Amino acid sequence: MARTPFTVAYDEDAGMLTLSGDLDDSGALELGEWLAALTRQARDLVMDLSSVGSLPSTAVGVIAAARANMRAHFNRLELVAAQGSAAGRVLARSGMAVQPRKPSD
Repeated sequence: MARTPFTVAYDEDAGMLTLSGDLDDSGALELGEWLAALTRQARDLVMDLSSVGSLPSTAVGVIAAARANMRAHFNRLELVAAQGSAAGRVLARSGMAVQPRKPSD
């Protein structure tokens, strides 16, 4: 099966980082770079993983580290995923709270 390219989009006004495609180890490194830059902005961040097809353990570790870093600076990283999505299931199994994506999103 063909992989869908991994992409990242950031909406600065909304504080929303939207991920899509199949996240592999190199995508996890790219995600880590995005999160490192965004956590320095000292604001809350929402990450929408609803369109992520696969989420390897490397990416879960990157997300967990970013959450811990943001909490240490009194900021919040909210994870959003479509109900039943691969990313939502993986993150929930990893013990991370995931908010369901609203139908209007």
